[in-house]
Amino acid sequence: MTKFNSVLILALLASIFANVYQYLNGHKQVSVPQSEQSQIESRRTDGLAQQQSKDTQQLNQETQPNFPQTPDVHEPAVETDSEVAEKLNTQASTDTQRGVPNTTRFKPDRRAAYLAQTRRWLAAQEYAKLDAFFPLYLRQYPQDVEFLLLEAEYIAHTHLLSDAIIHYHSMLSLPLNNAQQDQVQNTIARLTSRTITQLKQANSWDILAQFVEPLLQVSPTSRELILALATAYARQQQAGLMENTLASIRYDDPQAMKIRGIIQQYDDEVNAQSDRATKTTNDNLRKNVSTGVTSIGLQKYGDQYVVESSLSGNQVYFLIDTGASTTAISRQKFKVLFKSVDTKFVGQFNVQTANGTVRSPMYQFASLEIAKAKVKNINVMVLPLDELGHSDGLLGMNFLREFDFRIDQQNALLHLQ
Repeated sequence: MTKFNSVLILALLASIFANVYQYLNGHKQVSVPQSEQSQIESRRTDGLAQQQSKDTQQLNQETQPNFPQTPDVHEPAVETDSEVAEKLNTQASTDTQRGVPNTTRFKPDRRAAYLAQTRRWLAAQEYAKLDAFFPLYLRQYPQDVEFLLLEAEYIAHTHLLSDAIIHYHSMLSLPLNNAQQDQVQNTIARLTSRTITQLKQANSWDILAQFVEPLLQVSPTSRELILALATAYARQQQAGLMENTLASIRYDDPQAMKIRGIIQQYDDEVNAQSDRATKTTNDNLRKNVSTGVTSIGLQKYGDQYVVESSLSGNQVYFLIDTGASTTAISRQKFKVLFKSVDTKFVGQFNVQTANGTVRSPMYQFASLEIAKAKVKNINVMVLPLDELGHSDGLLGMNFLREFDFRIDQQNALLHLQ
């Protein structure tokens, strides 16, 4: 039994040795010299590095804009404003078309230069440059209050004035210091009160209503806005809207009662003016004498009449338009006058024209004079009036209603008294 077990053990060992021998012969490894292996590893590493560098360079070319270095305040000749603005506009346009977010970075140590340049653009009314600059800068520094205040000033010149004032209201939620908060609140009050006064003086009641309506949504308890809007409605003979506006004020409030009396007063004045005009005309015909009436010759084109006038001392031809509440001038003529005439910017407003509603700026001129009839501090809209072939603008009711006027169509005369 012991001899048999020994044979089995020897057979088992022989089988194991045979299997090991076959395994080793079937899986021989080819050895690589150490120097060659190092060369292969080096080439592989260099190839990966080159490919990574190429990929990085391509990514940078696709996503990184060539933003110009803004000149330091002590280096005024490094780069001009126009060059900076042109690059800003080009880059912004390119990024928008390619769908690549603009990743321009503004250096904190250049902030003083950015601030000075922004103020220069505002003073020069370079609004296209500011339109490209503000979104990029404020995307990086959204809480920079000084630039936010400058942006609000820019908005006041380029957007509807009511929208600009609403924008100032929204700034009150920012972390402003006391001086900045006072500045915003004073700006809101100044723009609101000044514009209401100017539009009332110009009898631009439709524009006044459009200006106040959105502001009242932001400040629904403002007595100044309520009374101004109610007055605008009353002047336009819109009694229902007037009463709805005055609903939050006591019925017997003296100012509210005065506004309600405008409608009845208007009807009485219209009737009285009609009676006076009829009586004056008949008396003049009988007596054949002058009663201070100024008669101005008109140029007739079809059924339209053009009158020569002097706008702040400059010759301007106006087409008489009794349907226009505010006098208007064409953009082309305004560009010519703007170079030599002092004007005060009032704001941007929506205006109804024959081609629909357009947003237009309003400016205050020192005077508008026709013959001896003169109106001082008159507001004038700047409109796209390209189709006016024989005139520079429209003579509106904010001038004509200052006089008793009559158009003699047969003799092409404008009578003012």
